[in-house]
Amino acid sequence: MKRVKLIYNPIAGDRSFRSQLDKVVEKFQSNGYYVEIFRTIKDKKVILEDFLGEFVDSNTIIAVSGGDGTVNQVVNIMMKKNIEAPLGIFPMGTSNDLGEFLGMPKNISRCCDIIMENSQLKIDVGQINDRYFVNVATGGLVANVPQSTNVRLKNTLGKLAYYLKGLEEIPSFRPISILLESKEYTYKGKILLFLILNSQSAGGFKKIAPKAKINDGKFDVIVFKNTSWSVLAKLFLKLLRGEHINDSNVVFFQTDKLLIQPLYEDKEVINIDIDGEIGPDLPLNIQIRPQSLNMILPKKRKKELNLCKKKNNLSI
Repeated sequence: MKRVKLIYNPIAGDRSFRSQLDKVVEKFQSNGYYVEIFRTIKDKKVILEDFLGEFVDSNTIIAVSGGDGTVNQVVNIMMKKNIEAPLGIFPMGTSNDLGEFLGMPKNISRCCDIIMENSQLKIDVGQINDRYFVNVATGGLVANVPQSTNVRLKNTLGKLAYYLKGLEEIPSFRPISILLESKEYTYKGKILLFLILNSQSAGGFKKIAPKAKINDGKFDVIVFKNTSWSVLAKLFLKLLRGEHINDSNVVFFQTDKLLIQPLYEDKEVINIDIDGEIGPDLPLNIQIRPQSLNMILPKKRKKELNLCKKKNNLSI
């Protein structure tokens, strides 16, 4: 029997998905799918683990409606329980970096069609200590913005709420001191922000990691050195164009494994964010899990990503 396990966050984004829930169920059922539904509940992850762990076989699709944080919760359970079913995203949250990168539309009916077409791509997953992320892990400036932004403000203003919250925190921010080590590069000193990226976009910025491939077995690591706010403003303009990685105030390299430690453990609080969720404390042992998650995406987008990978392999 074909089965869809549907997880939805009722307060994600503009909350429009829940008003369309019956139409979603009807569409899946009319195409021969048995539908199981889970409504996310704060601090009830164990129940979600039980839901995802039951009756999953080769005919099962897992679908999740929400933002990056909701997707992250589902992926963590799938990785820890070795659930190999394909995952499809309804990108209905305030921030939907992975869903948008994979080409999943905001149109709910079209998303249903794509999920039922079940075109799959194996993507890399990042492991950070004992947790997982699919898009980005960040530390330093604005890393706590997704958690500290008011829910009502997010639902009203969307991504603009994140940007406003980030601007609010800039005047009081102090650089962080870290030791970052990998076989490709080592950095020791004060920085404003680090990002460990699996795909090209984060926080709504489409070209923050312009060279990233989601299935190449590598992270794209970007470190913004400690610099003046006037220089940072110029870097921001370069970031919008995807031209920042060659700037002298930015460190960029690719790796499959790295260690990040605090230099002054007792003096600084270093905020870590993974896919919109609060991350673990430092030190961070970060490694890639190559092509370990089956993601559903439009067939056209799959061809584009596979073509990019082939071009990348030819250039090596």
